[in-house]
Amino acid sequence: MDFTIESELQSPFSSSVTFGEQELSSDQSSSQGVFPITETFRLALVVVNDLVFAKRGKYLSKTEMLVIKGALNDREYEEIASHSTYSLNYIQRTVAPRLWDILSETIGDGERVGKKKLWYFLEQVNKKYHIQSASDEKQRLPVDDLTPIIRGKLPDISSFYGRIQELNSLKELISNERCISLIGIAGIGKSALVAKLIKEVSARKQSTFDSLIWKTIIHAPLLQDLVAELLELTQPCQPDLGLPEYTQEMISVLIKRLQSRRCLIVLDGFDSLFQKNNFQQRLEYGVFFHRLIEEEHESCILLTGRTWPDELDNVITAKQPFHFLKIQGLDIDAAMQLLSSKGLTDKEKCNQLIQTYRGNPSELEAVANRINHFFGGNTKMFFENPTTLVSSNFEVILNQLFGESLSSTQREILIYIAEEIVGNQQSISFTKLLSGIKQKNPECVSTLELIKALEKLENQSLIESIKDPVTKEISFTLQPIIKKYIKTDPQGLVHTSYGSPLAFAS
Repeated sequence: MDFTIESELQSPFSSSVTFGEQELSSDQSSSQGVFPITETFRLALVVVNDLVFAKRGKYLSKTEMLVIKGALNDREYEEIASHSTYSLNYIQRTVAPRLWDILSETIGDGERVGKKKLWYFLEQVNKKYHIQSASDEKQRLPVDDLTPIIRGKLPDISSFYGRIQELNSLKELISNERCISLIGIAGIGKSALVAKLIKEVSARKQSTFDSLIWKTIIHAPLLQDLVAELLELTQPCQPDLGLPEYTQEMISVLIKRLQSRRCLIVLDGFDSLFQKNNFQQRLEYGVFFHRLIEEEHESCILLTGRTWPDELDNVITAKQPFHFLKIQGLDIDAAMQLLSSKGLTDKEKCNQLIQTYRGNPSELEAVANRINHFFGGNTKMFFENPTTLVSSNFEVILNQLFGESLSSTQREILIYIAEEIVGNQQSISFTKLLSGIKQKNPECVSTLELIKALEKLENQSLIESIKDPVTKEISFTLQPIIKKYIKTDPQGLVHTSYGSPLAFAS
């Protein structure tokens, strides 16, 4: 086992439970009843947790950790219970005996481990496993003064703007929901938002999470490989006990770990897992996510993607601890800050850019870079030669959608809306769209097929819907950047089997 600072920070003893403000200070003396715990003892606790897992197949629970903290600070059971949501009877009669039993079996060496002698047995663990830390004499920390370490490489968030409301909502949601999904069009800032959340959660000295894990899965790994990686990330200092042979058994081990350790796991780009042509693999991933959402555990899974997979539609409607969020563009103030950082300061012209690109930070940055390069940062000159610019990244994604993902009906809808809103930039009502598409294909398109296609396009943020506040009638429009792509059809993917490209102004 690798006894490093990094591994010891993965110990479960980072719960937010405290026994009074004085225990949060490392300079309190033991004469006041506070016993600071050294780095070496924290490493010993990690070893103990691994030994418990090896013995019973489950890590120490939150209530067992609560009793350990109380014991290390010489607290009576009554005081431990008073600073928790549990009754004295439950703490003293159920949790404590079970805890001392398993500790006696794992570290007692033939003796009974109890509350009063816990420090002694931890010292024996130190000696037995030769745990040492060069900073023991210099660094003395209280039990609760631990912050979870981030595992995985976060995206760069050095240029992060706004999102205060979204961050506050997510901070509340991760405490109450088992799974949260952030869906939004490419470049809208889903990954950056979640990375910012992870950074802020990791900065808390009393985080409610033991582990913060970031895993990018846009490369669509096999399910068994992903589960194996998550098992390693959730407990990197665990002895190699061997993994089960079958994938579903591995998932069961992962869920048990999520029950015993409170983890916040980000799976970035999870929708790519369901874009494979292999039906069996999509089915396996569907079962995997259903289990993560439906089976009991204390962890939180955060999913980011451009679209919500059909295989998981029933999760949204079922009464599960799940929350679905669709991420929109930056607000005006945040988008203005972004453009200002790029040297664009003409408020009126910047506001036009924000409206055109719907506050999409990636597209705003791309157009600002082009304005700086070709127009010397002069937005007035740019608007004297107006055009809607599509970034190369966004174009690649649209190429993939039109080339591989969109059905012929979805493509026809997009082209029809683009034709109808040319010039006046207005939306088209559902009834007009329905009759217009059916006129073009009177025998090929049913109303049900059109509704399903519209739902899918909305889910993928390829169309925007507007509801009349009086009549409640719904109408549809396109973002200028989507309309521009349909117009130019750079790879000849839009108008396949439909006709020649649209001829309308820039």
